[in-house]
Amino acid sequence: MNYDRANRMGRGLLGPWVALLTMAFVAGCGGETDAPFVDAGGIDSGFDVPDIPRVIFDTGGPDVRGRVCTRSSQCDDGVMCTQDICAADGRCINVPSPMACDDNIYCNGLELCDVRRGCVAGTPVACNDNYTCTIDRCDEETKTCVHTPRDFDRDGDPDIRCFGPACGDAGVAEPDSGVETACWRGGDCDDSNPRVNARLPEICGDNIDNNCNGLIDAMEPGGCQRPMGDTCEAPLDISRGGRFTVPLTGAAGDFPIQCAGGAMLQRDVVTRLRLTEPRDLAITAASTGPAIYLQIQDSCGAVMGNAVRGCVLGFPTVYRARALPAGEYFIVLAASGSSSQSAEVDLTVELNAATQPPTNQTCASPTVIPPSGGTFMGDLVGVSDDVITRCGGTNPDLVYAITLTEPRDLSARVVGNRNEYLQVSLLNQCARSPTTLRCANGSPSQFLARSLQAGTYYIAVEGPRTASNFTLEVTTGAPTQPPPGDTCASPLELIAGTPSMGTFANFEDDLTLSCAGSNSRDVVYRFTLTETRDINLTLRGASNAYYYMALQRSCGQTMNEVCRSASAPTLSARGLDPGTYFVVVKVLQGTDYTLTLDTRAPLPAMAVMGNDTCDQAAAIPAGGGVFTGSTATLRRDYQAPCQTAMTSEDAVFRFTVTSRARVNFSTEGSSFDTVLWVTSADACPGRAVPGACNDDGPGLGTASSLNTVLEPGSYYVFIGGFSAAARGNYTLTVLPSAL
Repeated sequence: MNYDRANRMGRGLLGPWVALLTMAFVAGCGGETDAPFVDAGGIDSGFDVPDIPRVIFDTGGPDVRGRVCTRSSQCDDGVMCTQDICAADGRCINVPSPMACDDNIYCNGLELCDVRRGCVAGTPVACNDNYTCTIDRCDEETKTCVHTPRDFDRDGDPDIRCFGPACGDAGVAEPDSGVETACWRGGDCDDSNPRVNARLPEICGDNIDNNCNGLIDAMEPGGCQRPMGDTCEAPLDISRGGRFTVPLTGAAGDFPIQCAGGAMLQRDVVTRLRLTEPRDLAITAASTGPAIYLQIQDSCGAVMGNAVRGCVLGFPTVYRARALPAGEYFIVLAASGSSSQSAEVDLTVELNAATQPPTNQTCASPTVIPPSGGTFMGDLVGVSDDVITRCGGTNPDLVYAITLTEPRDLSARVVGNRNEYLQVSLLNQCARSPTTLRCANGSPSQFLARSLQAGTYYIAVEGPRTASNFTLEVTTGAPTQPPPGDTCASPLELIAGTPSMGTFANFEDDLTLSCAGSNSRDVVYRFTLTETRDINLTLRGASNAYYYMALQRSCGQTMNEVCRSASAPTLSARGLDPGTYFVVVKVLQGTDYTLTLDTRAPLPAMAVMGNDTCDQAAAIPAGGGVFTGSTATLRRDYQAPCQTAMTSEDAVFRFTVTSRARVNFSTEGSSFDTVLWVTSADACPGRAVPGACNDDGPGLGTASSLNTVLEPGSYYVFIGGFSAAARGNYTLTVLPSAL
């Protein structure tokens, strides 16, 4: 508390009460023969005031003073900032003590003690000078009001429309103003941009009046300057680390960027890093506009041979190095595209004590995991590639080994530090190209291997060379059997016409498909045909899911399989011979799904000619069919709603739906890049059916496909080409399924 303020408050509030208290003590000492004593409680404020026994005379009249008391402990009012006293007349008095409420903060005002509410906040010190050109605040250190010139972009130059209240029209202090503040005038013509103010040089090529003199770029009489860091002559120094805002505005492209194919991008700036001792380095470059390339070089301008230590691109872009030797380095930040014209790079430079590389980089020195498992920390900064796994490829890796003395389940989970995608693999041996028993890729990434036999196994953690601070968790448990459908040994039965609902949650990655990677969970189904049939497989899941689906004659064999990938893939096959077939479904993202198999007697291909217009449309039977024809002999009559620039010839079909149905349309097998669309047949060309227009179907290359629900009614089905030259033989397959 301010001493003068407290002293004044003490004299003003406590004076009468102190006098009364003094009189009470005097009267008490003269009228009592018993020695005074101190009770254990009763005084809120903390002052040591003795309790004095009293003889009470009850007059029977109204009680207009404090309650009757014999000692101070009987006067506690529950308010912490009052002194509770039993006065000489046998009545309680409760004296407010403002000093008990003071928080010793000047700017939030003087706190007071209310005898009913206790401590109450004071009124904050008001510093508003009612002048829009100053920023007003209370300064706790000096206990005064401070009024600073308005400078929103904090570049040291106030707004050009503002001046100090002490300034006259001529820009000097008025003699009779009585204001001690020095006279000041702002010169910043854009107080929202720190690269613009009257104290800066004019920068070339940014189309901005940097020095606020009304002249832009080359119009500057003395010539403009290239921005800081645009060339090797004036790099931005980042040697102390920290966070920097690096503008690309006005910069030109000067440096070939290795990870951009050696091209010089539209804009780049160069920064300089000087190390006096080896340090671990982490640089992060982010931008709200273009993607940022980051290239670190041993010398500025030289990009040949080993001069470039690293070049990376990411979102954000991260470069890390372990124990970077003492010396001078140059970091180039580059970008291209229209958004780079006014882009700023948020650059963070972290310098830490140099650390030693991990010892488990090779098969010769793996980190040993106890049979019960364990948790391990690691990073891949500066690590080399030693093994080639099924899901990690040639990424840098660290190797771990575990020896099981009996059959066990084993699970592994790896989590990166910054949502980095990492791969974790289980290997049966440690070699350059081992057999990968399990692998997973993600953030986090995890797998479960069931009923592993006794023996030694290896776990490889792989990821980008800049990945750091990951955690590997390995656990083992009693052996369990895989659930039905997890492997080819126990496929689930798929019944035609009966949707099979499932989840990938309890399954592992076992199989590789021709259209999918190997690091996603999969489920295996089986169905048997007793006669030649056409089949249609449909996989559905959540709206944000993405799946792979393959039809195989031998489970796990990708040769001659039919594979599709989409958020809702559909797979059709005609004339399958009697026998057993396998369906493998894998998930990229998503969990739950529904798989449906429909079969029908083989539909013979029907040749169609002359279906040039709506009036000449070829009829599709209610049960669907397969139709072949050519657009080469037809004319261009109609326009696809999803390909408005289409200039190719088209063919027309008419299809009548008698009851609500899901219909799969496909042009798979056509000789050209097709476009397929459906409209209502209430007019010609009719109203487009929402979502019923497709150029390239999922997994079909240039063939088109639609899988849509149609209400009862008549529809036109059109086949056209993607471009003017896209014409030729087509195959249209129509497979309706009742709902």
